[in-house]
Amino acid sequence: MTDKSRNENREAFVMENMDGKKEDEATDDVPLKAESVDVSVAIETKEKDGATASGKEGRDKGFRSWLAKPRVMWWIAVLVAILLITVVLIITLLAMEDSSETYRDITPRLMMVHPRPEGRYQLIHFRHGSLPHEGADWPNLVNELSKLMSNYDSKHNVKRNRTECFGQLPPEGYACLFDTSQISPDCRASNFFGYQDGSPCIFLQFSNITGWEPQPYSTRDLELRRYLPKELRYGYNPAFAFIDCQGDTDVDKENMGPILFMPEQGFPVNFFPYTGHPDYMPPLVVIRFRQPKVGVAISITCKLWAKNVSRQYDIAPSGVTRLTLLIE
Repeated sequence: MTDKSRNENREAFVMENMDGKKEDEATDDVPLKAESVDVSVAIETKEKDGATASGKEGRDKGFRSWLAKPRVMWWIAVLVAILLITVVLIITLLAMEDSSETYRDITPRLMMVHPRPEGRYQLIHFRHGSLPHEGADWPNLVNELSKLMSNYDSKHNVKRNRTECFGQLPPEGYACLFDTSQISPDCRASNFFGYQDGSPCIFLQFSNITGWEPQPYSTRDLELRRYLPKELRYGYNPAFAFIDCQGDTDVDKENMGPILFMPEQGFPVNFFPYTGHPDYMPPLVVIRFRQPKVGVAISITCKLWAKNVSRQYDIAPSGVTRLTLLIE
């Protein structure tokens, strides 16, 4: 082989080696490029996540700042209070939803309440306000009281064996006429017995228990019996069987507000005993609730006081009657 041929072969071998090296270098560069791309993508992703977290944190901080504003906190408190009052009222109504068909008080009582309470809780419930919308619940109660008062109207007393007794027992064969003229106009049908404006009048009527008559207290009784109501002990009038009405708890007493008794705070004793006379007029005591709390159930107990009266609720004849007043 000539020198020229050997030189050509050597150059060809060198060229082939150079080409192979280039291909190897190119192949080695590919992973390096991919790695650099992955790093940049990770950096971009991290920056985006950081921006998202920062934005969320900013929104949370802004929401907390908004909640911390006094005006926002005040409105939230008002809404919570309204919700709580609504829940309490609903629970109260559900708890008292017990009709007279499922519960009937069979204990003989010396006093009846008008309008007639309903259910186990002896509930008198109405919504006050002007007709025809706001006060849709009270007309039935007013009609009941109107019928009651019609029995005491002078038109029904003509040609009957009734007479004015003036604090004395009636003559033989007669019954005492109960005078309703001393009842305030606030507790008459012309004023809807106070139910329209939320100052209701409730009537206590003797239950016509045959043969019963109150035994009066003596001065010694009033001195020794410290449990007697203060108004009875210091202002006792033996011409009347005293009646006292109080809220069952301090809260009930506060919610009940001031009350007014009429014509007197008790039954006149000359109307006793009841003998079954067909023209007998059972005595009345009217209680006017002047400013009762609206939206709450007020538990009230009324007691008839005399020496021979039981003031236990379930002992007959009981001088105790209860009612629950709920005005909306």
